[in-house]
Amino acid sequence: MKGFLFFFAKRYIAGTDKLDAIEAARRLNALNISAAIDNLGENVRNASGAQAPVTEYLGLLDEIKKSGVDSVVSLKLTHLGLDISEELAAENAGVIVKKAQEYGNFVWFDMESSAYTERTVDILLALRKQYPNVGVAVQSCLFRSAGDVKRLIEHRAAVRLVKGAYREPPEIAFKDKKDVDANFSLLMRELLLKGSRTAVATHDTALIEEAIRFAKENNISKERFEFQLLFGIKRTLQKRLASEGYRVRVYIPYGAEWLPYTLRRLGERKENWIFVLKNIFD
Repeated sequence: MKGFLFFFAKRYIAGTDKLDAIEAARRLNALNISAAIDNLGENVRNASGAQAPVTEYLGLLDEIKKSGVDSVVSLKLTHLGLDISEELAAENAGVIVKKAQEYGNFVWFDMESSAYTERTVDILLALRKQYPNVGVAVQSCLFRSAGDVKRLIEHRAAVRLVKGAYREPPEIAFKDKKDVDANFSLLMRELLLKGSRTAVATHDTALIEEAIRFAKENNISKERFEFQLLFGIKRTLQKRLASEGYRVRVYIPYGAEWLPYTLRRLGERKENWIFVLKNIFD
């Protein structure tokens, strides 16, 4: 079973080592596509477990600098100890962001389930007071996201807009796809008009085309935003957007935690299975 899942997952995960991710980024760069590399892991339960990914990310930043690939890094705060304490996660993230700033690089905070939303945004904004080279994902499935986007715009923070892949209770999240999409469209327009650094992170071609049309109608240059897509998903679309002069960045996960990562993501919502299977031949 593990062998089958690895065969299945390797389309979407670069490998187990940072050099696998660097090589994947190099191949994308040849197509004029940038990268965002993520070391897989989340929900560590002790301080020593939270230190290991810090060391890994510092080494990853060294390799990006050494290789010259066009890539930023992306991380989850629970991988850095958020389940232990907000202070520990903030301290560990700060070490990584500081190193990235020294190298002229950038760090994205992935957004996890709604249990972590407030703390993730708070840590992001606290770090931005010293390090401007950090941004955060916002999920359009959550009712609260309009307020988060407004707050982040006011602080001139970079925002990666996603739909959200976690199962959330109906009291705090839209359940129908049409409502998630409508909120994505609303937040995307707000970010394109007022945001400082906006990443439209979706594989939904209708929303991508809407972003392109809206940007043209409002004289928003291609340099003001980028499209972000997942490694191995809609590769034809990735190449098309890049060939049309849009900034495209592909999220590249790697690491020894590929199996639990794959099982958790596929097990959270049946839509995750459907999404992967629909795109496997592109």
